Amino acid sequence: MRRILYVIPFLFLLALSCEKDNTSPTKADTDQEIIKNWDKSPEAYLRDSTLYLTKLLSLWQESIVPSNINDILDTVKVRRITKDYDKAEDLLDYLIGLTPKDSKGQPYDRFSFLDRQGAVAEEIQEGTGTSYGIYVLYLQTAESAKDNNNADLYVRMLDLNSPAYVAGLRRGDRILSINGNTKYDYNTQKAQNFKGINDALNSNSMNVKWQKPNGEIIEKTITQAKYNINPILSTWVKDIEGKKVGYFAFSSFISILSNQGQLNSLYTSLQNLFNSYETQGVSELIIDLRYNGGGSTYTAEYLANKLAPAAATGKRMYYYKLNPIVQEELAEDFKPVDFNKFGNLNLTKVYFLVTSSTASASELLINSLKPYLNVQIIGSENTYGKPVGFWGIPIGKKGAQADIYVTSFQMFNADNYGNYFEGLVPNKLTREDFLKDFGDVEEGFIAEAIYHIKNGSYSTATRSAVSAKDAQRINNTHLLKSIQSNRATDAGMFKFGKEKIKLK
Repeated sequence: MRRILYVIPFLFLLALSCEKDNTSPTKADTDQEIIKNWDKSPEAYLRDSTLYLTKLLSLWQESIVPSNINDILDTVKVRRITKDYDKAEDLLDYLIGLTPKDSKGQPYDRFSFLDRQGAVAEEIQEGTGTSYGIYVLYLQTAESAKDNNNADLYVRMLDLNSPAYVAGLRRGDRILSINGNTKYDYNTQKAQNFKGINDALNSNSMNVKWQKPNGEIIEKTITQAKYNINPILSTWVKDIEGKKVGYFAFSSFISILSNQGQLNSLYTSLQNLFNSYETQGVSELIIDLRYNGGGSTYTAEYLANKLAPAAATGKRMYYYKLNPIVQEELAEDFKPVDFNKFGNLNLTKVYFLVTSSTASASELLINSLKPYLNVQIIGSENTYGKPVGFWGIPIGKKGAQADIYVTSFQMFNADNYGNYFEGLVPNKLTREDFLKDFGDVEEGFIAEAIYHIKNGSYSTATRSAVSAKDAQRINNTHLLKSIQSNRATDAGMFKFGKEKIKLK
């Protein structure tokens, strides 16, 4: 039996979601001006609750104000800090800015956030999204560079089952116009801080004209809608140099457990995929996590147990670092996690394909396997660098409600390594081919993995793993900017509720 977290039942936190009356400070002789002008708005209450929970739960608790943690029980002392901020998000930005700085001078906590729409619960726990399901970027090709060093808008990724995917858009397609407007090129959008493209992607409906790599031009109207997310974007098994090699692209660690505590369709899909690998005798596996921003730690644990060797069973997968209060109050829920091998997949090597968008639960999976398996990392840069996580707690009153996610735990593998705030470093740096789809063996990252499988070493030149024609095109293609989506899993690593379940 495996015990995992899925809802937060902790009694010492339960009161925080209730409507406490913070409108009547108990010390009438303290800060008379604050009391006289006491803000009774829902937003003020949300700000106060944000300070309370951030101080209580933060991994960097000692850096968060007030210095004396008992002061968070004094409503006037809390209000001294919160009153100068318009929104709870502004206050949270200030608080996380107090955490220790990394080598680049940035605060370690760049992760804590407020979710007013409940998007995290919808996407990660329910496995659904409400959007176009399209992710775009600006690519500068040899042709677009001739136009004042400009760049064009391309599709980076799509969610399977999403409105954009159903309409026929695919990775590598070039967006020609939206609602008849052709001014979505890089130079035009940069001049307006990319407002035009962000407004379009946040609209309810848009008419899109795009060009396929073969030159075909298509135009359709797409409407935002709710859809079931399938994060398994592409899979295959191939014979390469006498070895059975598997591949799958995985875009998000949505939970394999539903809100009702039942194993869901993602679990079934993953089980079928790994059963297929076992039946076909796959010995080396390529896992494409290049845009996987994380999600449920439970799904990461499931995959780790599928990938690990049988000898890892009973040995440490990862353990937690917590602040003293969380450690004392919630120790039972943050016990170290050990391997429990599922299935009969016997891998000699696993390749992970990564970019700086590879984060959180993706990094946890890679880091946890390193002490037990030959792990190879191929990518264009270090991964994002998020060895920490959080869980959601509902706070606020009607008119200003949110789920707050405070960075509360850090994870370390069996080798006691977990300080990768600057990312996991690839074994091989190479360039991504944005114009080839997931699973294409001629795509840059995938081609490099196959080269290593064939030769036992990486190509010496940056692009010798692909054809000369592709190498020239890739070297003349430059990523200028990815447009950030509103995808909840981009936020990171989530640990949810308590359920007991038996996995196979």
